[in-house]
Amino acid sequence: MERVLITGATGFIGRHLVRHFLSAGRPLTLAVRDAGGCPPDWRNREQIKIVATGPIETATNLGEALAEVSTVIHLAGLAHVRHVAGADDPFVAANTTATQRLAKAATDHEVGTFVHLSSLAAITQNASPTIVDDSTCDPPPTPYGRTKREAEKHVLALAEDGIFAVSLRPPLVVGAEAKGNWGALQRIAVTGLPLPFASVGNRRSLIGIDSLVAAVAHLCTGQWPAEKSGNYCLADEERFPLPRIVSELRQGMGLAPRLFPFPAAILDAAARMAGRGHMARALLGDLQVDASRFRETFGFAQSHGLAASIAESGRQYRRLRSGGAGGHAQ
Repeated sequence: MERVLITGATGFIGRHLVRHFLSAGRPLTLAVRDAGGCPPDWRNREQIKIVATGPIETATNLGEALAEVSTVIHLAGLAHVRHVAGADDPFVAANTTATQRLAKAATDHEVGTFVHLSSLAAITQNASPTIVDDSTCDPPPTPYGRTKREAEKHVLALAEDGIFAVSLRPPLVVGAEAKGNWGALQRIAVTGLPLPFASVGNRRSLIGIDSLVAAVAHLCTGQWPAEKSGNYCLADEERFPLPRIVSELRQGMGLAPRLFPFPAAILDAAARMAGRGHMARALLGDLQVDASRFRETFGFAQSHGLAASIAESGRQYRRLRSGGAGGHAQ
């Protein structure tokens, strides 16, 4: 069983990936900012090696982290913070410089596979009138998207050295511990209050956390040729309107949908006036993703339905919120 290095292992997606690989018996090295942030049950497991690197962009011990590693899964990065422009732009450091340094170290240590978690923000806004696929190449409108796109270039360059290197571009990830817009939607849904979304007829692509973990793990189980390297959109096949998303989420929470009709244009205008235009686009706009190229290239089949993933997110969110077993009150 070849060793896998995971950066960002203590984050939302990272913890799910660690659990998956532990259950599969795969030896893991976790590159973390601070070992104290790891769950106690990780620290004394023979299967896990923890290396405290600090921020990857300034780490001096990447060689130790990459020792005996055949596969790198690079999740670490900066996303859910307010942008502050300046010479030491934090997005450049955490997303672009960190990826560049890790990619260089992976080459030096002859890693065979490098999987980088990028984002749709690298190629589009959070709403699009056309279907987004791997041919989409719109200018990224945010510092996060721009630095992710630059990071992808460093990953793609690894293929020139014979390394199978992939950047995955998922949409919003569905899961109880998610932050950002999905976290905000869960906080709204769990109130049980009536919501004015019944008239919203948009279509949104999402990806359940289990689907994302399965896709990443699939890339780490085969000996893929470097020629299949590239940037790939990744999403669940179903595309749901906002009313369906909220209904499934509340079903998982044990709540009634409680949606009523209200003109979407007025909702959008009100949100923009309140300085929430970005969130309004994410809720009310279309974002349909065609991830067929990924599925066809790697023979990947989605095994978790989106409706079930949304409902499970709601169930787990309510359990965690109430401080249920293994959870913490929020």
